[in-house]
Amino acid sequence: MVKLFIDARELSTRIPEALKELGAEVEIGNLETGTYVLSADLVVERKTAADFAASVLDSRYTNQAHKMGMNFKRVIWLIEGDIFSTRHSTHPDALDGALSYLSVVLGQTVVWYKAPKRAAFILYRMAKHEMEGEGYTSPMRKGRVPAGAGQALFTIEGLSGCGPVAARSLLQHFRSVFKVMTSSVTGLCAVKGIGPKKAQAIYDVIHFELPEGESLEDQQSLFADPPSSEPLV
Repeated sequence: MVKLFIDARELSTRIPEALKELGAEVEIGNLETGTYVLSADLVVERKTAADFAASVLDSRYTNQAHKMGMNFKRVIWLIEGDIFSTRHSTHPDALDGALSYLSVVLGQTVVWYKAPKRAAFILYRMAKHEMEGEGYTSPMRKGRVPAGAGQALFTIEGLSGCGPVAARSLLQHFRSVFKVMTSSVTGLCAVKGIGPKKAQAIYDVIHFELPEGESLEDQQSLFADPPSSEPLV
């Protein structure tokens, strides 16, 4: 279950109540720093745009930022509304400087949201990611992989419909890339987690033949950055 420690000052916002409705466990108290503690490593400071602008004017935000940075490895500023459209007298240059200082100098994250009702959803998602990760393995292709099983998984994962989980299942079942590549659709369907549609997609890409006369001369690498249209200075 997702759990958050929340500063008592947030009770008036009804965000804690909304978090409970989403299924989160909340514990209210007087936090020494930050407004939402998501883990021993992560704290969130939630402010309205007007409050953030005021904290920049009196430099209060720097004290808060450093205090949170001393107690937590990661700090997120969750800001409600447009800080450049408040009635506060803080100059836009000062706001720009504050955002830059937080993100570049201190390495803290600034997240903006528009509607008050979104705060609970964002906080719940942050807490869930902090506790459980993404909940799945991202299909990211690495530039270098270790020999053996690493290269085998890399090769299989390049097939249509094969993410990291499917690639592991296929290699575990067939024990080699060669056997995966030479399997029938029926054989692929025998692998746990591989349904008929995915099996057919894998089979089709393995047996794809480039039409006669079609050239790949101008085909860009799928793993390289696209060429820049900007002239080199």
